[in-house]
Amino acid sequence: MHRILIPLAALLMLAAPCLGAAEFADLERYYTEVDSLSGRFVQETRDEDGRLIERSEGTLAIQRPNRFHWHYETPFEQDIVADGIDLWIHDQDLEQVTVRPLEEVLGTGPALMLSGRLEDLESQFHIHQDDDWIRLEPREEGWEVSLVRLRMNGSVPRKVVVIDGMGQVNSLELSDLEMNPRLDPNRFDFRPPAGVDVIGERSRR
Repeated sequence: MHRILIPLAALLMLAAPCLGAAEFADLERYYTEVDSLSGRFVQETRDEDGRLIERSEGTLAIQRPNRFHWHYETPFEQDIVADGIDLWIHDQDLEQVTVRPLEEVLGTGPALMLSGRLEDLESQFHIHQDDDWIRLEPREEGWEVSLVRLRMNGSVPRKVVVIDGMGQVNSLELSDLEMNPRLDPNRFDFRPPAGVDVIGERSRR
């Protein structure tokens, strides 16, 4: 599952400038008014011809900045946890944990965008309004994505669509959202279970 969310280099760990355009007000409000977020998600991946490759769903909890827990319930269990320093991916069926310093995956996935900040947005993306969608296009070559689209509902994103360089489309739809809930900090303190294989290295910080 992390093949979809994390390695796509889709979005950003960003902080909250004044975007300066009224049409982006809802996006700016998310980064200035929403410190935590919980709810459910449905994630789909389709190929360039629109055929469904994979569908998954689960729950999410976000504590900005840079802490989140995405729990995949189907098609198999997986947890993706950011503790503010490291990113952990736990595949229960494989009894395997992958860890990377969070700074190495900055700008890589909707989970990171939603938990991050916005101050570098305009420096990394061209921002446009397409009817009800906000369109983000990377300013530089080398990104693994060609286009990101956000659909807002008030001050929270409801749908994120990522198109990669091969034409594959990854969509993330959020529901049952609660803004600024009080979240247990232990939810973002991941400890590898005994007996699992741990791949990668933690941050030296």
